[in-house]
Amino acid sequence: MQLLKKYSYGLLLMAFLIASCKKVINMDLNNAPSQIVIEGIINNRVPASVAITRSVKFSDNNVFPPVTGASVKILDNTGAGYLLTETAPGVYIHPNAIGIPGRTYFLQIIAGNSQYSATSTMPQQVNFDTLTTDQLAFGGKILKVVRPWYKDPDTLGNNYQFVEYLNGNLIQNIYTWNDYINNGGVVYRPLIYQADNNKPDIASGDTVTVEMRCIDKNVYTYMRALADLNSNNTTPANPPGNLSGNALGYFSAHTSQIRKVKIP
Repeated sequence: MQLLKKYSYGLLLMAFLIASCKKVINMDLNNAPSQIVIEGIINNRVPASVAITRSVKFSDNNVFPPVTGASVKILDNTGAGYLLTETAPGVYIHPNAIGIPGRTYFLQIIAGNSQYSATSTMPQQVNFDTLTTDQLAFGGKILKVVRPWYKDPDTLGNNYQFVEYLNGNLIQNIYTWNDYINNGGVVYRPLIYQADNNKPDIASGDTVTVEMRCIDKNVYTYMRALADLNSNNTTPANPPGNLSGNALGYFSAHTSQIRKVKIP
């Protein structure tokens, strides 16, 4: 539940399986001990980044203490490796660590006296064909939405995540799905965003930016569980991440493509 609160504050940096970490850990909202939280990404578009913080009590403010001075490495199955540099408190980056589809990546972290690791395989990229606009009746009103279009490969087992920005600001919704229903078909599923009382809906003149990620199955499982938590569709618990050492969070090797559209 602490991780849910963290994600309500912000999805990663822009913005995941070892069997021992697949169990779901029920969390005492206010008395759970602080745990390390790792959010790591390597993709084929921008340099790899890893953010390391510590969880806080549910009743605390959304200020997550950074973990500084850690040793952070990313290696791949060909033997290439990168030692990331801490560029801001708790944020580790290597400018040349750009991922390649099809390779498996290994995250290794030493923080204090503890070690953490994770593995993620970057899928082959599925082309993000276009981003269109539409209007849908939802929640008693007409919403302006966007639709990412892509052609799913004929081979079953592709998993996707979409990250949406409204006028440059991250939308907190978690959009993720697989190809079990639309395998091999053209997909143009809408990203439905209904703002709360403090934020506006998408309106004419706005610019919506969408990042399409092809993610591995383990990251999909994590993001799907996180989406269910945010929608109150499951018992509060931390999603099953792919990190060892009882760490919270995820490490994702995924492809990344970005398109944007202006709302008419």
